[in-house]
Amino acid sequence: MASGINNIGGYPKGSPHEPWEKPKVIQQFQTVKPAVQDPFSALQNMLAPWTFGFDRQLDMFKELEIERIYRGAKGNYPPYNIKHLPDNKAQIELAIAGFTKDSVSITYKENLITVVGERPEEEGTYAHKGIAGRNFEQKFAIADDVVVNGATLKDGLLIIDLERIIPEDKKEKVVKIK
Repeated sequence: MASGINNIGGYPKGSPHEPWEKPKVIQQFQTVKPAVQDPFSALQNMLAPWTFGFDRQLDMFKELEIERIYRGAKGNYPPYNIKHLPDNKAQIELAIAGFTKDSVSITYKENLITVVGERPEEEGTYAHKGIAGRNFEQKFAIADDVVVNGATLKDGLLIIDLERIIPEDKKEKVVKIK
């Protein structure tokens, strides 16, 4: 008899006319839950052999991550753009239709811009209310060498002007060879 053929009618082993065998379990695998590590601690450990003095920046990123997780979906309102401009300038644009200059405040402390919008409660009832007008707080982290030059509110857009100031000792210099 040929190899791989059973005795029942010459069908190959495993044919529909033969009962199937249960697969044998070779070994049991355990599901191991991977250890979750703080990504900023991992980054700090990775950079440690080559860098020094970045603890403050990493701590700032940790705080922003905690803030992002805490706020969850609320972090998307109001919608905003960050626009890079020539000459080391940038703008943060926030869409805050319905807010006035008096109902919005901008503070800047320790590399963190905080924009808060608070609208008074409106009287009356709505048949439909589709325009978002809820209170908000939005935060933006900026580098040490960035300054806030001012802000304008026009046509429902709050524009915060930023500029990166590069000190003379940080600018590129040409070294003469003697």
